Amino acid sequence: MTTKFKIEKFNVSNFSLWKLKMKAILRKDNYLAAISERPADFEDNAKWNEMDENAIANLHLSLADGVLSSIEEKKTTKEIWDHLGKLYEAKSLHNKIFLKRKLYTLRMTESTSVTEHINAMNTLFSQLTSLSNKIESQERAELLLQSLPDSYDQLIINLTNNLLTDCLAFDDVAAAVLEEENRRKNKEDRQAGSQQVEALTVMRGRSTERGPSGSHNHGRSKSKSKKNFNCMNCSRFIGIREYWLTFSGILLTWDLLLFLDDKSQIRRQAEARAF
Repeated sequence: MTTKFKIEKFNVSNFSLWKLKMKAILRKDNYLAAISERPADFEDNAKWNEMDENAIANLHLSLADGVLSSIEEKKTTKEIWDHLGKLYEAKSLHNKIFLKRKLYTLRMTESTSVTEHINAMNTLFSQLTSLSNKIESQERAELLLQSLPDSYDQLIINLTNNLLTDCLAFDDVAAAVLEEENRRKNKEDRQAGSQQVEALTVMRGRSTERGPSGSHNHGRSKSKSKKNFNCMNCSRFIGIREYWLTFSGILLTWDLLLFLDDKSQIRRQAEARAF
């Protein structure tokens, strides 16, 4: 069974990446030759026409509506391919300078992941390659190292000091930077776990300072007892702002006393017992 691949439709942005993916799909389906001139030794007209039509169908299905309308009158795969290149693959000196400036000033922040940063660099490398300005592996590696934040200075020193030759390979440098990021994440995870264990130990230590009944130490109990009294009738321990109605066994607050008929008498009795 043939595996189907879908790519994001080209909508005028990032033509170089779309072009790379589109060529991969045409190559997979054996239609890539259709984007070039027909070889002189290709004599099977029916086979060539079939390949060309299938390649056109792939291109049409991979273009957004706004772009598709611009190639409506193009009859062959090569005509469509060349027309898209003229429109969106600007090979001007201005475009090259803009992309190079963006590449050479690119800096990774501490909050950015290494994977995101490398992907951003690879996008710029690809765009420059499509403009016939390929950045070689050695220069790519140097650009990656110089774009790292200051916290990676020791890694840069280690990499450059351990070189047996003057050549840096981009893939090797990228792998080393990714490994360093993973090492830092693992260290942070261990530190976070250690802090959690320490916090739990402190909490357990505090719980041992309480008595069997859950109350705090004796010194705190003394200060709290000054604000409380015992009911003279049943010896119940109550807060000083609460009043115990002894003849009915009901615990009252100051607010509830406002709704009783004989408030003054009950208040006098409760305050006399409080002291």
